[in-house]
Amino acid sequence: MSELLRSVCVYCASSAGVDPEHLRVARCLGERLAQRGFAVVYGGSRMGTMGALAAGALSCGGRVVGILPDFLRRLEIAHESLSELRVVDNMRTRKHAMLASSIAVVALPGGTGTFEELLEAITLRKLGLHRHPIVIVNTKGFYTPLLALLETAVGEGFLSIKEPLWMVVETPEAAVDAIEEALL
Repeated sequence: MSELLRSVCVYCASSAGVDPEHLRVARCLGERLAQRGFAVVYGGSRMGTMGALAAGALSCGGRVVGILPDFLRRLEIAHESLSELRVVDNMRTRKHAMLASSIAVVALPGGTGTFEELLEAITLRKLGLHRHPIVIVNTKGFYTPLLALLETAVGEGFLSIKEPLWMVVETPEAAVDAIEEALL
């Protein structure tokens, strides 16, 4: 598989969160993806779990592509040591470019931006607009409430699922294993 075909989109946060475990998990995911030959495509920030993810991948010689809207670059949050930093016009373009540049999606804990990206990826997969495996890393049960809400939507008939749209794992290692298994 070419490098472009081995790129994984990772949704995460420009915030570190309260628990240092989130930074550790993000860095570890970056390391594991790089060690298994996957490039990382992410939001381009040097801060928070985004920065930890990039640092992990870069520390293992991995390729890291950041996609960052110009207004955020001007706020000086851009990671300047990436393999490639693509500056785009807006958040919508960023989301499209991240998903279009990847063959799989991983969601780490984050805020509303991460939720929006994850839910859009799930929606687009449900609509058949991409076939990327989607892996949710449920660090310390972070996504348990969202997963319960999605199950409620299924139970209430607002979301029909004919095939699994996402996978839930607990660790970065399990996330990379799930991607590799789904791509077989």
